[in-house]
Amino acid sequence: MKEKTEAIILQTTKYGDNKIIVNTYSRKYGKMGFAFKINSLKSKTNLMSYCQPLFQTEIEFNNKSNNAIASVSNISLNYTYTSIPFSHTKTATAMFIAEFLSKILIYSEKNIELFDYIATSLQLFDQPEICGRNFHIKFIIQISKFLGFYPSNRYSDLKPCFDLSKSKFTFDTPGVKHIIRPPFSEIFSKFLDTEYINCESIPLSGNDRKYLVEKIIQYYNYKFDNFNSFKSLDVLQEIFH
Repeated sequence: MKEKTEAIILQTTKYGDNKIIVNTYSRKYGKMGFAFKINSLKSKTNLMSYCQPLFQTEIEFNNKSNNAIASVSNISLNYTYTSIPFSHTKTATAMFIAEFLSKILIYSEKNIELFDYIATSLQLFDQPEICGRNFHIKFIIQISKFLGFYPSNRYSDLKPCFDLSKSKFTFDTPGVKHIIRPPFSEIFSKFLDTEYINCESIPLSGNDRKYLVEKIIQYYNYKFDNFNSFKSLDVLQEIFH
């Protein structure tokens, strides 16, 4: 039976001589893999133009309950980016976000609210007024809200440190490594309640961004296995340094 679903491209892998496997996060089924047959060089070129990281697509496929990877009959763009593919900064950020989502959504089931959040956030990121320096920090913090471990409180003078293992701000404990201390804990807290477009004005150096991203990855590492290895992170940090 043929079905359609909106799907965000996460990762594309060549399989054999004439097949491409595309991992996606779909609106209808959650994490889902699709198989594309390549009949010619032209079809491969056309296909790869659609299957770029974080591209928002609509996929028509043959739904077989006994087949984990569905066979695709048609793919089209559901939203066309106008700035992400043409900006080195935004492209590098998109590669990091795609790798990040591939790790956290590996076993994820249908979650329409999460899908819509990712899709609308990326469409906002595509707008020309968003330069993207701090977008990825806000994005990876905010995703934790949908996964059940969003920070439960905020920075204060009495509780100035964020405990990564407990998902909350607390008092300082000397010698403990799994906390974010001031001034970075206060900056982290600002990201929680600041809208995307205003996050752009939070002043951060390249080293500040690097430190915060590494700490947030450490935060996720308490919830997910093998979460500390990102191929795209070095490129992203070099661009923002």
